[in-house]
Amino acid sequence: MNINDFVILPGSKTGTSVRLKAKTVRELQLEKVQLETENEEMEKRLRQLKSNMRREKEERKASNAYHWKSGQARPMTTQAQVLSQRRDNNNKV
Repeated sequence: MNINDFVILPGSKTGTSVRLKAKTVRELQLEKVQLETENEEMEKRLRQLKSNMRREKEERKASNAYHWKSGQARPMTTQAQVLSQRRDNNNKV
């Protein structure tokens, strides 16, 4: 780091140290345009993602597929009964 990279600005009793920018105004303008373009692309992708998610949600809602209903007791399937009996038998031994 070089001492010439800093400048003391008046405004307070001790002064404020500020790192000088090496970029020119033209470079800053190009960077601003690039960032704005990237921002627009990201916003477009975000809108597309939201649209896709909304559409998928509506499709799931319309098909009533995999609708979770918590707190409803149902009879166990035969596979679940077998597993439960095995677990009980293992605990007894």
